[in-house]
Amino acid sequence: AASVNKLPILAALYYNTQKGEIDLDRVVTIQEKDIQDYGTGSIRYDTPGATYSVKTLAKLMTQQSDNTAAYILANHIVGMSDIQKLVDSWGLTQTDMANNKTSNHDIAILFKKLYKREVAGEAYTLEMLSFLKDTDFEDRLPALLPDTATVYHKIGTEVGVLHDTGIVNHASLVYYIGILTTDVDNEEEAIQIAAEISKIVYDYLKR
Repeated sequence: AASVNKLPILAALYYNTQKGEIDLDRVVTIQEKDIQDYGTGSIRYDTPGATYSVKTLAKLMTQQSDNTAAYILANHIVGMSDIQKLVDSWGLTQTDMANNKTSNHDIAILFKKLYKREVAGEAYTLEMLSFLKDTDFEDRLPALLPDTATVYHKIGTEVGVLHDTGIVNHASLVYYIGILTTDVDNEEEAIQIAAEISKIVYDYLKR
């Protein structure tokens, strides 16, 4: 799943916030043992002792795909076992948080639930969507779409793996699209192909 599995963390966080079990304004102090010194994100460069609100961690996890933010939210704020129970209850039968596995089908279910306000209420949903809209990774699904199209999406990148999954909204047109790959040996080419597939789907559905 790579970083696509940050979407279930985000959804579980806001689901529990809606229930009153999590305070998004709670301040968390970054410990040295929490820092995930790999991949994307800015927190890995902080000195231990830096502080962030839970909401800011959620934003960084989503927009920057920050691995330290995801680790803290999953392990210290929501809980991995609670996230797994929740996604199981939502029908994500192929998502295994501990082993970082998922499927396009599962992520489609989750994105639709989130977008239809079935994860959290209007205000919290709009907050999640705002994080998913303006990310540091706009080179895949959104890249070749018109500026008037809005894309709420979550990417994933590892060695040999390149994903982008999300919902496209343009006027009355709303649809889910997910591109998940394996065995990628040319990341630049794969990114370009993902952008082209996204444009082909958009053009077809817009007819």
